[in-house]
Amino acid sequence: MRVEKFEGGKDLVKTEYTERDLKAELNFYLSDKFIQDLFLLDEISLEEYRKIRRENIKKFRPILSELLL
Repeated sequence: MRVEKFEGGKDLVKTEYTERDLKAELNFYLSDKFIQDLFLLDEISLEEYRKIRRENIKKFRPILSELLL
Protein backbone atom coordinates (compact mmCIF):
# COMPACT_ATOMS: atom_id res chain seq x y z
CA MET A 1 0.00 0.00 0.00
CA ARG A 2 1.24 3.45 -0.91
CA VAL A 3 0.56 6.50 1.29
CA GLU A 4 0.75 10.05 -0.04
CA LYS A 5 0.47 13.36 1.71
CA PHE A 6 -2.86 15.11 1.13
CA GLU A 7 -2.32 18.71 0.06
CA GLY A 8 -5.86 19.64 -0.95
CA GLY A 9 -6.60 21.49 2.29
CA LYS A 10 -7.03 24.78 0.46
CA ASP A 11 -10.13 23.44 -1.30
CA LEU A 12 -12.01 22.79 1.94
CA VAL A 13 -14.74 25.28 2.77
CA LYS A 14 -14.91 26.41 6.36
CA THR A 15 -18.39 27.45 7.37
CA GLU A 16 -18.82 29.86 10.22
CA TYR A 17 -22.15 30.23 11.95
CA THR A 18 -23.37 33.49 13.36
CA GLU A 19 -25.06 33.90 16.70
CA ARG A 20 -28.34 34.35 14.83
CA ASP A 21 -27.89 30.97 13.10
CA LEU A 22 -27.26 29.24 16.40
CA LYS A 23 -30.27 30.91 18.05
CA ALA A 24 -32.48 29.79 15.16
CA GLU A 25 -31.13 26.26 15.58
CA LEU A 26 -31.94 26.30 19.30
CA ASN A 27 -35.41 27.75 18.73
CA PHE A 28 -36.14 25.06 16.14
CA TYR A 29 -34.97 22.32 18.48
CA LEU A 30 -37.09 23.61 21.39
CA SER A 31 -40.14 24.05 19.19
CA ASP A 32 -39.70 20.59 17.69
CA LYS A 33 -39.36 19.04 21.14
CA PHE A 34 -42.55 20.78 22.25
CA ILE A 35 -44.63 19.55 19.32
CA GLN A 36 -43.15 16.05 19.73
CA ASP A 37 -44.38 16.05 23.31
CA LEU A 38 -47.83 17.21 22.19
CA PHE A 39 -47.94 14.39 19.67
CA LEU A 40 -46.83 11.78 22.19
CA LEU A 41 -49.53 12.96 24.60
CA ASP A 42 -52.13 12.59 21.81
CA GLU A 43 -52.89 16.30 21.88
CA ILE A 44 -52.20 16.65 18.14
CA SER A 45 -52.41 14.18 15.27
CA LEU A 46 -49.50 12.95 13.17
CA GLU A 47 -50.71 15.09 10.28
CA GLU A 48 -50.79 18.20 12.47
CA TYR A 49 -47.33 17.36 13.84
CA ARG A 50 -45.87 17.08 10.35
CA LYS A 51 -47.55 20.29 9.19
CA ILE A 52 -46.29 22.28 12.19
CA ARG A 53 -42.80 20.81 11.82
CA ARG A 54 -42.62 21.80 8.13
CA GLU A 55 -43.66 25.34 9.03
CA ASN A 56 -41.04 25.49 11.79
CA ILE A 57 -38.35 24.35 9.36
CA LYS A 58 -39.35 27.12 6.96
CA LYS A 59 -39.44 29.72 9.74
CA PHE A 60 -36.30 28.85 11.72
CA ARG A 61 -34.16 27.50 8.84
CA PRO A 62 -32.05 25.05 10.86
CA ILE A 63 -28.57 24.30 9.57
CA LEU A 64 -29.51 20.94 8.04
CA SER A 65 -32.98 21.98 6.89
CA GLU A 66 -32.48 20.47 3.42
CA LEU A 67 -32.24 17.04 5.01
CA LEU A 68 -35.28 17.54 7.22
CA LEU A 69 -37.81 18.25 4.48
